Amino acid sequence: MQPLIAKRFRFFIRISAFLLKEMLEIMRQPLLLLTLVAGPFLILLFFGIGYRNNARALRTIFVIEDNDSLVTQKLDEYAKTLGPQLIFVDKTNDLAGAQERLRQGDVDLVAQLPTDIYNTILRNEQAVFHLYHNEVDPFQIDYINVFGRVYINEVNRRVLRLLTTEGQIDLSQAQDTIDAARDSADTLRKLLERCAETVSEAGRGVECDSETAVNYTQDLSQKIANLNRSVEQDLKFERAFQSEFGDGQSDPNRTKDEVTLEEIQEQLDSLEQFADDIDKYEAQLDTLTQLDTDLAGLEDRLKDFLNIKPNILVSPFRSEVSSIATVQFKVNDFFAPAVIVLLLQHLILTFAALSMVRERQLGSMELFFVAPLSALETLIGKYVSYLIFGAILAAILLSLIVFGMGVPMLGNWLSISWVILAVLFASLGIGFIISLISQTDTQAVQYAMIVLLTSVFFSGFLLGLNTLWEPVRLISWSLPATYGILLLRDIMLRGVALDLSIFVPLLAFGTGLFILAWWLLRRSMQKI
Repeated sequence: MQPLIAKRFRFFIRISAFLLKEMLEIMRQPLLLLTLVAGPFLILLFFGIGYRNNARALRTIFVIEDNDSLVTQKLDEYAKTLGPQLIFVDKTNDLAGAQERLRQGDVDLVAQLPTDIYNTILRNEQAVFHLYHNEVDPFQIDYINVFGRVYINEVNRRVLRLLTTEGQIDLSQAQDTIDAARDSADTLRKLLERCAETVSEAGRGVECDSETAVNYTQDLSQKIANLNRSVEQDLKFERAFQSEFGDGQSDPNRTKDEVTLEEIQEQLDSLEQFADDIDKYEAQLDTLTQLDTDLAGLEDRLKDFLNIKPNILVSPFRSEVSSIATVQFKVNDFFAPAVIVLLLQHLILTFAALSMVRERQLGSMELFFVAPLSALETLIGKYVSYLIFGAILAAILLSLIVFGMGVPMLGNWLSISWVILAVLFASLGIGFIISLISQTDTQAVQYAMIVLLTSVFFSGFLLGLNTLWEPVRLISWSLPATYGILLLRDIMLRGVALDLSIFVPLLAFGTGLFILAWWLLRRSMQKI
């Protein structure tokens, strides 16, 4: 019994020995402990400080095909006051030129204003604002869709507020009043026609029933007054609507046919003057004929406007968002270039981070020191080896993604090759620096993981760089993945040429890391 207890006791002693050994080994690496605790904390801290949950402001150029002065005036008034997320850049009548500026990245959005707005709405159709973008990020595409709806709703709200302050429409009341006025005018015309026939048959000196004619004239005057009160608000509403949406260049025929209440009132005043001299039948008949024609024109004018459906009247505009890209992208298409860059950076960086640590553990560093081999030659040899390995790995990944998953490849393969080599070159610099400052392979791996975690948060892999506070973006530009993701997305998904403004800083960054790694390696070899 006692041997069995002693055996089990020795079992736990042997386990505790390993526990104590590993704990002491970890405790002897304070820098590793600090990295494990402080690294993730600092990443989250800077991300929390730098993340800005603000709606992105879109630089917008407006296209007005008709270049009409009235529409231009409305554009200046609306576009500059709708909100801070819309930055008014310019206005033009050249859609193709505006889209080219969009491709070049000078603007974020091209908004094409609808033409013939007034007549479009009269046809019970919504006027369409066409919004063009060049985004490949699905989140940004969704944002532009929401952006378009929000701002069009704001335009509709302003228009509705303007129109409702001008009065309310009562079609039935306006129609009844116009019908009553036309009936009175028709009755008076028939009376005067009978008077004219009597005069023509009996000769001059025959008087018509002037009292009845005057009574009919007064009745017509009363109904025109009622028409004034009933239709005035409707016409005011219609005039405001046409002023808001009219093209400023009215059709001459339409202008000629439009009738105002002032004209009708002038004809009525003329008719009342004839009542004092009832014998002027022909002049009165001409006036009544014109009056009836004008009332019919007024009725048609109101019907055209009042037949607009309520849903069109309260929401006359809508937006349609289109991409100028020739290919429609899926979510995995957008993330594929970023995944390639992130994988290549992490794998090559990790291999390089373990390289010098293992050389020291195997005693190879002493051989390098006594051999006729300089630090520069050692570093260049390792760089070339890992660059070849990384290039082969990149070719496999790209082939699987493009030919296996069907991710679009719109750009030049040579440009992509240059970008990948530059990313590998800069990643090797970080990896060798980690390897030269690490004492154990555990430290090297942990440092590599910290770089990977930082890249996930700050490189634009998940969230665009525009969501980060500008001072915090310094962390982003210290990561090769940031440059690689921007370049590879543009080349693969937009088909643009290699952007030297990003590529050259990446090469300069990689060169600086190479020089630093060479200095650290030379100092390390001199100490041996």
